[in-house]
Amino acid sequence: MIHINPQITPINLKNIKLDKKYSTVPGLLRWIKEEAEVLWFAVMLVLVIGFFSWTLVDLTTGVSTSYRYGLPLFSGLPAEAQEAVEYFQAHPPSNNSEVVNGILVVNVTITQYNFTPDLIQARVGEPVVLILNSPDLISAFYMRLPSGVINVNVVPGMPSYAYFLAPNSPGNYTWRESEYVGWGTSYMTGTLEVEA
Repeated sequence: MIHINPQITPINLKNIKLDKKYSTVPGLLRWIKEEAEVLWFAVMLVLVIGFFSWTLVDLTTGVSTSYRYGLPLFSGLPAEAQEAVEYFQAHPPSNNSEVVNGILVVNVTITQYNFTPDLIQARVGEPVVLILNSPDLISAFYMRLPSGVINVNVVPGMPSYAYFLAPNSPGNYTWRESEYVGWGTSYMTGTLEVEA
Protein backbone atom coordinates (compact mmCIF):
# COMPACT_ATOMS: atom_id res chain seq x y z
CA MET A 1 0.00 0.00 0.00
CA ILE A 2 1.38 3.40 -0.95
CA HIS A 3 0.86 6.27 1.45
CA ILE A 4 1.13 9.82 0.07
CA ASN A 5 2.02 12.64 2.43
CA PRO A 6 -0.50 15.47 1.89
CA GLN A 7 2.09 18.04 3.04
CA ILE A 8 4.13 17.55 -0.17
CA THR A 9 2.76 19.42 -3.12
CA PRO A 10 3.47 18.16 -6.60
CA ILE A 11 5.67 20.26 -8.86
CA ASN A 12 3.75 22.19 -11.46
CA LEU A 13 5.95 22.48 -14.54
CA LYS A 14 4.00 25.55 -15.67
CA ASN A 15 5.28 27.48 -12.65
CA ILE A 16 8.97 26.89 -13.54
CA LYS A 17 10.35 29.98 -15.20
CA LEU A 18 13.41 29.69 -17.38
CA ASP A 19 15.69 32.61 -17.94
CA LYS A 20 14.55 34.30 -21.17
CA LYS A 21 17.91 33.85 -22.88
CA TYR A 22 17.77 30.04 -22.38
CA SER A 23 14.08 29.48 -23.20
CA THR A 24 14.66 28.75 -26.90
CA VAL A 25 16.67 26.07 -28.63
CA PRO A 26 19.50 28.51 -29.56
CA GLY A 27 19.44 29.73 -25.97
CA LEU A 28 19.75 26.17 -24.69
CA LEU A 29 22.69 25.56 -27.01
CA ARG A 30 24.31 28.75 -25.71
CA TRP A 31 23.87 27.47 -22.14
CA ILE A 32 25.47 24.13 -23.07
CA LYS A 33 28.42 25.96 -24.64
CA GLU A 34 28.83 28.17 -21.58
CA GLU A 35 28.57 25.37 -19.03
CA ALA A 36 30.11 22.48 -20.97
CA GLU A 37 33.66 23.59 -20.23
CA VAL A 38 33.05 23.42 -16.49
CA LEU A 39 31.32 20.06 -16.81
CA TRP A 40 34.12 18.69 -19.01
CA PHE A 41 36.73 19.94 -16.53
CA ALA A 42 34.91 18.21 -13.66
CA VAL A 43 34.70 14.92 -15.59
CA MET A 44 38.40 15.04 -16.50
CA LEU A 45 39.37 15.93 -12.94
CA VAL A 46 37.48 12.91 -11.62
CA LEU A 47 39.18 10.65 -14.21
CA VAL A 48 42.66 11.98 -13.40
CA ILE A 49 42.14 11.57 -9.66
CA GLY A 50 40.78 8.08 -10.23
CA PHE A 51 43.70 6.93 -12.40
CA PHE A 52 46.24 8.55 -10.09
CA SER A 53 44.71 6.82 -7.06
CA TRP A 54 44.57 3.49 -8.89
CA THR A 55 48.24 3.74 -9.89
CA LEU A 56 49.29 4.85 -6.41
CA VAL A 57 47.48 1.91 -4.82
CA ASP A 58 49.01 -0.52 -7.34
CA LEU A 59 52.53 0.74 -6.70
CA THR A 60 52.24 0.84 -2.92
CA THR A 61 50.60 -2.58 -2.59
CA GLY A 62 52.93 -4.29 -5.07
CA VAL A 63 50.31 -5.35 -7.61
CA SER A 64 51.73 -3.26 -10.43
CA THR A 65 53.11 -5.58 -13.10
CA SER A 66 55.92 -3.25 -14.13
CA TYR A 67 57.22 -2.51 -10.65
CA ARG A 68 55.98 -5.52 -8.74
CA TYR A 69 58.95 -5.53 -6.34
CA GLY A 70 59.65 -1.79 -6.30
CA LEU A 71 61.36 0.74 -8.47
CA PRO A 72 64.26 -0.36 -10.73
CA LEU A 73 66.70 1.06 -8.21
CA PHE A 74 68.87 -0.75 -5.69
CA SER A 75 66.64 0.59 -2.90
CA GLY A 76 63.62 -0.98 -4.63
CA LEU A 77 64.99 -4.52 -4.18
CA PRO A 78 63.92 -6.70 -1.24
CA ALA A 79 66.45 -6.71 1.64
CA GLU A 80 67.74 -10.24 0.89
CA ALA A 81 68.24 -9.30 -2.78
CA GLN A 82 70.17 -6.17 -1.77
CA GLU A 83 72.49 -8.32 0.36
CA ALA A 84 73.02 -10.75 -2.55
CA VAL A 85 73.86 -7.87 -4.93
CA GLU A 86 76.31 -6.34 -2.44
CA TYR A 87 78.07 -9.70 -2.04
CA PHE A 88 78.07 -10.23 -5.81
CA GLN A 89 79.66 -6.81 -6.41
CA ALA A 90 82.20 -7.25 -3.59
CA HIS A 91 83.22 -10.71 -4.87
CA PRO A 92 82.80 -10.59 -8.67
CA PRO A 93 82.52 -14.06 -10.21
CA SER A 94 84.49 -15.17 -13.25
CA ASN A 95 81.32 -15.25 -15.34
CA ASN A 96 78.34 -12.86 -15.27
CA SER A 97 76.18 -14.78 -12.80
CA GLU A 98 76.31 -16.41 -9.40
CA VAL A 99 73.87 -17.86 -6.87
CA VAL A 100 74.18 -15.94 -3.60
CA ASN A 101 72.11 -17.19 -0.63
CA GLY A 102 69.66 -18.91 -3.00
CA ILE A 103 69.24 -15.84 -5.23
CA LEU A 104 70.57 -15.91 -8.79
CA VAL A 105 72.35 -12.60 -9.44
CA VAL A 106 73.13 -11.82 -13.09
CA ASN A 107 75.07 -8.84 -14.41
CA VAL A 108 73.58 -7.99 -17.83
CA THR A 109 75.39 -5.51 -20.07
CA ILE A 110 73.39 -3.94 -22.88
CA THR A 111 75.28 -2.57 -25.86
CA GLN A 112 73.96 -1.65 -29.27
CA TYR A 113 72.33 -4.80 -30.72
CA ASN A 114 73.61 -7.10 -27.96
CA PHE A 115 72.78 -8.43 -24.48
CA THR A 116 75.66 -10.01 -22.55
CA PRO A 117 74.84 -12.66 -21.46
CA ASP A 118 71.96 -13.47 -23.79
CA LEU A 119 71.13 -16.72 -21.98
CA ILE A 120 70.25 -16.99 -18.29
CA GLN A 121 69.63 -20.40 -16.76
CA ALA A 122 67.48 -20.53 -13.63
CA ARG A 123 65.65 -23.18 -11.63
CA VAL A 124 61.87 -23.24 -11.25
CA GLY A 125 60.74 -20.65 -8.66
CA GLU A 126 64.27 -19.35 -8.07
CA PRO A 127 64.58 -15.67 -7.12
CA VAL A 128 66.51 -13.74 -9.78
CA VAL A 129 68.13 -10.31 -9.63
CA LEU A 130 69.26 -8.68 -12.85
CA ILE A 131 71.81 -5.87 -12.67
CA LEU A 132 71.25 -4.04 -15.96
CA ASN A 133 74.09 -1.84 -17.26
CA SER A 134 74.33 0.13 -20.48
CA PRO A 135 77.65 1.88 -21.06
CA ASP A 136 76.70 3.95 -24.10
CA LEU A 137 72.99 4.06 -24.96
CA ILE A 138 69.56 4.47 -23.45
CA SER A 139 68.02 1.03 -23.61
CA ALA A 140 65.44 -1.16 -21.93
CA PHE A 141 64.70 -4.71 -20.84
CA TYR A 142 61.26 -6.23 -21.49
CA MET A 143 60.20 -9.76 -20.58
CA ARG A 144 56.70 -11.20 -20.25
CA LEU A 145 56.41 -13.93 -17.62
CA PRO A 146 53.31 -15.83 -16.49
CA SER A 147 53.32 -13.75 -13.28
CA GLY A 148 53.53 -10.40 -15.08
CA VAL A 149 55.66 -8.10 -17.18
CA ILE A 150 59.15 -6.86 -16.42
CA ASN A 151 59.86 -3.61 -18.21
CA VAL A 152 62.89 -1.62 -17.03
CA ASN A 153 64.57 1.34 -18.70
CA VAL A 154 68.35 1.51 -18.49
CA VAL A 155 70.24 4.81 -18.54
CA PRO A 156 73.95 4.91 -19.52
CA GLY A 157 76.28 4.84 -16.54
CA MET A 158 73.54 4.08 -13.99
CA PRO A 159 72.66 0.47 -13.16
CA SER A 160 69.01 -0.56 -13.03
CA TYR A 161 67.76 -3.60 -11.16
CA ALA A 162 65.00 -6.12 -11.78
CA TYR A 163 63.90 -8.70 -9.23
CA PHE A 164 61.52 -11.56 -10.04
CA LEU A 165 60.85 -15.20 -9.35
CA ALA A 166 61.56 -17.64 -12.15
CA PRO A 167 58.30 -19.14 -13.46
CA ASN A 168 56.98 -22.36 -11.94
CA SER A 169 56.74 -23.99 -15.34
CA PRO A 170 59.98 -25.00 -17.07
CA GLY A 171 60.63 -23.54 -20.50
CA ASN A 172 62.24 -20.70 -22.41
CA TYR A 173 61.14 -17.10 -21.90
CA THR A 174 62.41 -14.46 -24.32
CA TRP A 175 63.32 -10.92 -23.35
CA ARG A 176 63.61 -8.04 -25.79
CA GLU A 177 64.97 -4.56 -26.19
CA SER A 178 61.95 -2.27 -25.86
CA GLU A 179 63.74 1.00 -26.70
CA TYR A 180 64.64 1.81 -30.28
CA VAL A 181 68.45 1.78 -30.53
CA GLY A 182 68.89 1.45 -34.27
CA TRP A 183 68.18 -0.82 -37.21
CA GLY A 184 68.99 -4.01 -35.29
CA THR A 185 66.68 -3.40 -32.32
CA SER A 186 64.28 -6.18 -33.32
CA TYR A 187 67.17 -8.67 -33.20
CA MET A 188 68.14 -7.76 -29.63
CA THR A 189 66.75 -10.68 -27.66
CA GLY A 190 67.82 -13.04 -24.95
CA THR A 191 66.43 -16.14 -23.28
CA LEU A 192 65.62 -17.08 -19.72
CA GLU A 193 65.87 -20.85 -19.61
CA VAL A 194 63.94 -22.26 -16.66
CA GLU A 195 64.82 -25.81 -15.66
CA ALA A 196 63.07 -28.13 -13.21
